[in-house]
Amino acid sequence: MDFELWYADATRFELLPVVSSMWRRRGRRLWLPTPGQNVRVAVCGAIRFPTKQFLFTHQPKTATTALFLPLLERLVRRAKLTGKRIVLVLDNGVPFNSRLARTALEAASPYVRPFRLPHYTSETLNWIENFWSHLKVAYFSRMLTEEREAFYPDAIRLLRRLRRSGRIGPLALRTTP
Repeated sequence: MDFELWYADATRFELLPVVSSMWRRRGRRLWLPTPGQNVRVAVCGAIRFPTKQFLFTHQPKTATTALFLPLLERLVRRAKLTGKRIVLVLDNGVPFNSRLARTALEAASPYVRPFRLPHYTSETLNWIENFWSHLKVAYFSRMLTEEREAFYPDAIRLLRRLRRSGRIGPLALRTTP
């Protein structure tokens, strides 16, 4: 095969996550300790099908095109190194659809070829979406810290550890959020 298939998306992890479900005694209020003001970590990532290799970039607060551009550069370097073109599946989010992102994607040709998902498509078409969902439920919903300043480096450390450990495999294969 002369190409690699990668799925890319951006997300945000928050110190004060939304807890979707948790066990508690009926009639009892559940108190969760929080450090007060929220901290956000924006992440732009790409995951390779079917090997589940994972690359990501990060910045505080929100995902922007400036976060996508270094990820695109890493994919171009990979394509040059392996000699295989990369087909990059993208949704129509702001980081991938700005004028600057479109220009960078054109400049990345022929090494990286974007495959844009249609507007308003199901999130199940982008393979990385299930990975993000699992991380938010299984890791970040329980990652409360007493010190706000510790959240950002701890979040990045967790993503790096998952990338190196190879435990991304079963996470990225989930078919339901």
